[in-house]
Amino acid sequence: IRDRRKLMEGMCLAAGCDAETSKILADVHLESDLRGVSVQGLNHLVNSHIQKLRKRKEDPNGKPRIEKEGDTFALVDGNSGPGPIAAFFAVDLAVKKAKEAGCCIVGIQNSHDIYQVGLYVERIAREGLVGFVYSDDVVPVVHPLGGSKPVIGSNPMAVAIPTENEPFLLDFAPCATLPTYVRYSKRYGAELPAGVCVDGEGNPTTDPKAVCDGAGYQGDKGAISPLGNKGYGLLLVIDFLSGAFVGCDMGMDHINKSDSRKGHFFMAINPAIFGDLTIFRQAVSGRIQQLKDSQKAPGVSEIRVPGERSFKNRKSALREGTVSIDTQLWKDTVALCNELGVEVPE
Repeated sequence: IRDRRKLMEGMCLAAGCDAETSKILADVHLESDLRGVSVQGLNHLVNSHIQKLRKRKEDPNGKPRIEKEGDTFALVDGNSGPGPIAAFFAVDLAVKKAKEAGCCIVGIQNSHDIYQVGLYVERIAREGLVGFVYSDDVVPVVHPLGGSKPVIGSNPMAVAIPTENEPFLLDFAPCATLPTYVRYSKRYGAELPAGVCVDGEGNPTTDPKAVCDGAGYQGDKGAISPLGNKGYGLLLVIDFLSGAFVGCDMGMDHINKSDSRKGHFFMAINPAIFGDLTIFRQAVSGRIQQLKDSQKAPGVSEIRVPGERSFKNRKSALREGTVSIDTQLWKDTVALCNELGVEVPE
């Protein structure tokens, strides 16, 4: 794990980031690997994020600044820097204001991908607050309900709630699969699950080559399906709150406008505004235990709640001191390090 973090930091430094930014970006992608979310880990760093930094699609050293603020809100300009830098800045600001005023919303303009969105609300929850994040995706990959073409981003969201133990952590995108899974299915010669995508004519398909994969807009291909009508509605809510509400673009405007801007929306709520935080934590923990103690379906050994598996994966990886890596990704990593002049550990 130490070698992996050092390698990631080295790649970010070679791509033009300063030392502090490189450390934060390496930690963000490493956390995804530790939690078993490999599509946002080293794989994403090597095959997407470093490329954006090298091509200056995002400023390696762009720093966030506050555009406007009040007791319970703030609007942050990400200065086209790496998304996680602006996101952690927004989270810490939201936490500070919510502890003082009871709640706070923070919008980010002019930003980029923040990757595993659950990391940010987890930080809020570990401060004893309830956290929300909605993030607008700049590459449309999802079709509207009843449509067949990609006109909506995958738009991730997350909610975290403090408990007596690890936070309750819900982190997902309200679509049937993710563009990264389409991309990696194509790359590794696998088929997609049935029912998650349609081809360019709107017919169900399991062929990843027939579906847009998020590596740039591919309007001539098919699209990922929303998670039914509720997922479709939630995708649009995320669009509106992390797009229009914070003064940024949405959907096809990211493709049709040369100066489009990506946004994020954060909210932190202090449970103490309604009562005692300790009692709140106990109540949430008690409710979770009720669920875990309820009757299991045949063949099920454990009832889990959102976030539980990723926390277990993280503890296991840290205990063993290693994270697995597939052969193709390692080849890609070595090739990129050679291009960047980064030393590869043996």
